[in-house]
Amino acid sequence: MGLDGVHGAVGGRVALAQQLTMLRDAVAALTSVPPESLEVGEATAAHDELRSLCDRIRVFSARLLSHVEADGRWASSGGSRTFPEWVARRAGASVGAARREAALGRALTEDLPATRAAAGAGRISLEHARVLTQLAPTSDARRAILASDRTDRNEEFLVGAATRMGVDDYRRTVRRWAAAVDEAAHEAEHLAAEAKEYLYVTPRRDGMDVQGFLTAEHGDVLVTALRAVTGVPAADDTRTPDQRRAAALTGLAHLVLDRGLVGGGGALVRPHISVHVSWETMQRLAREHAEHGGAAADGPSLTGPAELDDGTPIPTSVLARIACDSEMTRVVFGPAGQPLDVGRSQRTYTGAIRRAVVARDRHCQYPGCSTPPTLGEVHHTRWWGRDNGTTSVSTGILLCWYHHKVVHQRNLAIRRSTDGAWEFRRVDGRQLGPPVGSWAGESQPGGSPPGTGAVGAAPGGLPRGTGAVGAAPGGEPDDPRPPRGSPVDQDVHVTPEVLVTPNPRVTAHLQDELPLAG
Repeated sequence: MGLDGVHGAVGGRVALAQQLTMLRDAVAALTSVPPESLEVGEATAAHDELRSLCDRIRVFSARLLSHVEADGRWASSGGSRTFPEWVARRAGASVGAARREAALGRALTEDLPATRAAAGAGRISLEHARVLTQLAPTSDARRAILASDRTDRNEEFLVGAATRMGVDDYRRTVRRWAAAVDEAAHEAEHLAAEAKEYLYVTPRRDGMDVQGFLTAEHGDVLVTALRAVTGVPAADDTRTPDQRRAAALTGLAHLVLDRGLVGGGGALVRPHISVHVSWETMQRLAREHAEHGGAAADGPSLTGPAELDDGTPIPTSVLARIACDSEMTRVVFGPAGQPLDVGRSQRTYTGAIRRAVVARDRHCQYPGCSTPPTLGEVHHTRWWGRDNGTTSVSTGILLCWYHHKVVHQRNLAIRRSTDGAWEFRRVDGRQLGPPVGSWAGESQPGGSPPGTGAVGAAPGGLPRGTGAVGAAPGGEPDDPRPPRGSPVDQDVHVTPEVLVTPNPRVTAHLQDELPLAG
């Protein structure tokens, strides 16, 4: 290097040091301005300008890293195995952030000169530049197209598109470009993504931790299904979108299990979850609801909680919800724990009786909710375990899974009003929202007109003499049992049957099938 070159390099370093000092002083002065002292319009304009300036500085910073990495002397420190680790240690940053910045600098320096110039001048944002560096120079064929003179697909074309659209739209555009200009690489990338798919379901102290990765195709299928199950929230649904998506994932599992959509040709006995609960616990549940309005009694319980098959205890509200619409099998154990007797199952809402409830209610009957029947279940308005309720059309109401849980958690009472509408009342007797539905043959939005389908215009709301159950003018059923010999009376009208003995332990085994169709 000649003398002029040496002087130029030294002068450049001095100029850079001076500019950094000036920048540091400018930042200190700028950040001393209280944001609350600015007008909103002034603050907005300042934010936009700062965002652009910061993007330009970050682009230059990434280019500096690329220069340092190419020099190679960073490795002589001996304290880091990779360049991102070396950067992270010096900057106190994460290795992932350092890796992304180094990759940005390499791509801008080696493959994307037009992008480097546009981002450095502030014509495109840093995010647009990141999209290009991550998706465009990813194969030899794509790099060749970027450097070509094909104005409908080269780098200048992509940079021009970045100035006309937001980052999300731009990411889709570049992905389409990458797939079009190199189909072989696109196919290989998809196969690599498929190979990375995984799903972890890890038991935790208070639940299950679910983590995973799906390809874009499979992820889109899942998101579409979750969106379909999630639906529109009711007015009182205060859950966050994340919470509602988690509930929708459980709902998808219900759809598969409840309809028997597994096994070759459909399962004759559908999958279910099992809950093990002692007779004493079932009795305590009934007493607490009767004496304390659904709240647990004071003091610890010595009867033991209900448990899943793996021994995981479940809350009382969950037990109440499952017991409301499930099959129950009585198992009597002797003193040594051996089974002495197994009783028959108590039937849930299935077949014709469920179809009659669905035809009458059409959607979740909770105030303000319109979730369709496929995403719900039939609730006993006279609770099966607490009220010695029966399984009949007149005592059944269609609720979505979420509001079925709400009804049991809040111990809500559901009754027919004098005009035939469902009333939801809190423990203190206050009515929850407006009455919902019609029991007097009125045609509701989305329902059948009087005299058609399963809902007729008889005073009871369902035609007399057809096997459905009517109601007295006061709204309560004349007789909760369906007429003998009717289509509804197909061994579905049951009452609790538990064998009580002085010594043997009695355990109820709940099979939570939650059928969606008969």
